[in-house]
Amino acid sequence: MTWFKFILWLAVIYTLYYGGLICWELLRTKRMPGEEQHELTFVDEAVPLKTVPTGESHAAAAAVSAVVSSGGVKIKDIFRLAQEEAIEYIRPVSF
Repeated sequence: MTWFKFILWLAVIYTLYYGGLICWELLRTKRMPGEEQHELTFVDEAVPLKTVPTGESHAAAAAVSAVVSSGGVKIKDIFRLAQEEAIEYIRPVSF
């Protein structure tokens, strides 16, 4: 048996199995049109609150951020560091 035949058989079995399950579910859930299903419905009664805008803008709040950089390195910098042999990029991983 070749890999192609194995994968083909696997795909056929997969399709038949899940196709059968879908057909079984469709045939099993057929109900009379007058019959209703019982459903639970939850209504969340949220009351909106009025807020008073402050004198501070969003731009001023973003300028005070403690994050200096995201820590990302540009691909150009990676190649530059590799050319300078500042990083080891061909060393095997040791466990």
